[in-house]
Amino acid sequence: MKTGIILYDRFSEYELSVALSVLQQGGKEVVFIGLTSAMVKGEAGLPCLPETTVRTVDVRSLDSLLLPGVDDMEHLVDHLGLNEFLKEFSNDERWIGAISSAPYFLAKAGLLKGKSFTCGLDEGQRSFLGVFDHAFYRDKPVVVDSRIVTARGSSFIEFALTFADVLGLEVDESWYRT
Repeated sequence: MKTGIILYDRFSEYELSVALSVLQQGGKEVVFIGLTSAMVKGEAGLPCLPETTVRTVDVRSLDSLLLPGVDDMEHLVDHLGLNEFLKEFSNDERWIGAISSAPYFLAKAGLLKGKSFTCGLDEGQRSFLGVFDHAFYRDKPVVVDSRIVTARGSSFIEFALTFADVLGLEVDESWYRT
């Protein structure tokens, strides 16, 4: 089984860097999934070409999914393909990790309903977006509830190590700690 890495324009490269490293170190195969087959550029300009798309990936080949944050998500707020994919992907056996602003996509798809979460969006942003249940927000760097891991963007190392842990991967944490 593989971990799907969702790529969309303006994704945050640094939020994925350690996660990709721990997945590789733990021997976990990954597949890069785009919203379309077109090249995307991260927020720092890193060009990436998805291997498959949310419409063509074999969801049965995935046991986990990672969603990076995005510095400007206006182009993704009402993206029907991403929303449908997340609903299809979600079940009681698969893990989902979402960091920074990416928990918005989970909330929009209804996947955070009744679950504790954290994110990199402040209270005003969460209220404006209108999809978060503020009673379940936790002011913590990383939160695990059910099979969902959420994190603030600045906690990308802890996020990656937590994700590796929930997947049962063995990694040398000293690579990522000072």
